[in-house]
This record gives sequence, structure tokens and C-alpha cells, in this order.
Amino acid sequence: MATDFSDVLQLGYDYLANSQNNDGGWGYRRGGMSYVEPTALALLALFNTAGAGGKDVPEKRYDAVSKGLIFLRTQMHDDGSWGIMPADTGASWMTYPVLWVLNVLLKIPELFSYYGEPADQDKRDKAKNWVLSKGREPEVDDDTNAQVQKLFQIDSTYLGWSWGPGEAGWVIPTSLAIVGLVVEDPATMRETTEIKNGKDYLRDRACPAGGWNVGNPYMLGKKLPPTPDATTFALLAWRTTLTASDFGPNIDAVDKGVAYLDGYINDSNSDHTVALCAWALSLFKEAANVDTYRLHLVRGLTAGDKIFTYKGQQITKRTLAGQNKINGDWVDSPYTTAIALLAISDDRYYLDPK
Repeated sequence: MATDFSDVLQLGYDYLANSQNNDGGWGYRRGGMSYVEPTALALLALFNTAGAGGKDVPEKRYDAVSKGLIFLRTQMHDDGSWGIMPADTGASWMTYPVLWVLNVLLKIPELFSYYGEPADQDKRDKAKNWVLSKGREPEVDDDTNAQVQKLFQIDSTYLGWSWGPGEAGWVIPTSLAIVGLVVEDPATMRETTEIKNGKDYLRDRACPAGGWNVGNPYMLGKKLPPTPDATTFALLAWRTTLTASDFGPNIDAVDKGVAYLDGYINDSNSDHTVALCAWALSLFKEAANVDTYRLHLVRGLTAGDKIFTYKGQQITKRTLAGQNKINGDWVDSPYTTAIALLAISDDRYYLDPK
């Protein structure tokens, strides 16, 4: 029998509403400067019908979503991009999660009736155009591609998305861009040249043993290890894009990524990492196994000091407990709390909005 996480979710949604900054945004920690990415993730979590997207929404949560969307709308640049924070006048990868938010808002009628504005579709269209025309890394010539293949064993004809315009592509921005684009219309977007090429990019950048890192599976002939954050976001991208043609030999990178996170989560001592792992694994593993990841996240690890030895020196690192049952947060971070709430919920509205 599946565990009832409704109380955990309600505490978390209240925490997000209570931790919002006065400008309508959220930070990576409570009281910290508002950034676009944690604001987008907080909104995606609150969009849940159990949070602020259903009937009889608590006023505090309703106001939080309304103010959060105003924050994002007012931060948009004329070219359809977003910076990292309000003071940032440049374009950045944080445009990708905002596109994700706008597409979910536009596709769920009840959400739009509560929080949408007529101009949101135009903002979405401008953001989509920027992501497709400015967000992807530039093409390289044959000579450059040959040099890159020799040094890093990657194929530069597969174009990822970058942290900023004109830069090289990397796994996390590529994954967020793919999700942000595909949720608009999965059946159509999965067949576009850009998304197919982006999937080839993720296959090409997968680490040999499984999972993903920032973007280089090799360095000067040596294998580089994966990381849980890059692997999580890559798997989110795969969750939105899988088609029948991806199964068989082509599913190998996905299977190895899931296996890597499955083996990693039990050894983790970071709540943020646990939240990421639980989120991705809940999308791919059988329902009977999902409770295990969620309970690990909710109960957390025993709080206390853990001693590491590095190059002969002892280093003390504070391990972190699970959800704060008083405030409803994970590590007093709106960003981590939003990810944890998405991991615990069974509703996939944020990946397949209808």
C-alpha cells in the first residue's frame, strides 16, 4: 500500500508561500536574493492541484503564485530572455525553466483561469523563439569538430543548449531547455530536428559507467564520473521525450543513468542530492519502489557531524535531516523544498500538462 504523503506536501506548500520574498521571487535559501530558477521551480511545485492549482486554494498560496508570476513577467527582457536575477540585464539559461512554467500555465485551463494573463502566450512565444534561436550552442566547422573529438571524445555536431548565448552547450541547460520546449506539445516537439538533435547530444555526453556530468564524459582519454544533479535533469529531459524509437539499444543511456542514481541515493548525505535523486527515480522506477525513495527523502538522514579524511586531514561535514516537520522545509531552501515536493507528488502535471 502506497504511503500517504499528503501532510508532507501540505507543510511544504505552506513553507513555499511563507518563504517568498517581498519582490515575489524566491531564493536558493530562505531570505536570500530572488533568482529566476528557484522562483520557477517553486511555482511548478505550487501549481499542483493539492497546492495552489486546484479548488479552494488558501489565500496565502494563491497570492504567492500570483506574485511569483508577476515577478517572472516583469523580469523578461525585450528579446524574450531572462537573466539570472533582477539586476541581470543579460540573457541566460534561466529562460529555459521560465518557458517550462509558461507552457504549464498555458496548457492547464484551471491554472490559467486563476493566474494567467492574455499576454502570457506572447511571452511564451518570444521565450520559445529565444531558446531555439539564441540558446543553443553555435555550430562548429569540421576541423574544430575533429579536434574536439580527439581531445574529449564527443561529437560537436550534436548541439546542446548553453548557459549563455554563444557559449558551448552543457548537460543541465540542455536538459532544462528540452523540457521547457517539449511540454508545450510533446507529440509535435519530440519530432522536431532540435529535440532529436538534443537527445543525440545527451546520448553522446553520457558517462561510460552511467549518468551525466557537466558535459564531458572524457578528458584527455580518461573517463570522468557522473554527478547526481546533471543526471537528474538529463533524466527529466528523457522522461518528456521518450518515443518508441528510443527503446532497444537506444535506451541504454537512460537505463544506466537510472541505475547510477539508484546506487547513489543510499550513500548520499545531502538533502538537496536526495531530493534530486528521488525526483528522477520516481519518474522511472516501478511504483512499488518509489515509496522507498520518498521515505528516504521525508525521513532524511540522521542529523549530526560526519568525519571525512582527505589527504590525511580530517574534515567535519554536517549531515542534514529530512523535512522540517515544523516549517515544512528541506534545509530552509525554497529551491530544495520545491524539488522535494515534485519528487513526492504522484501528479505529473508539470511534465505532461493537460
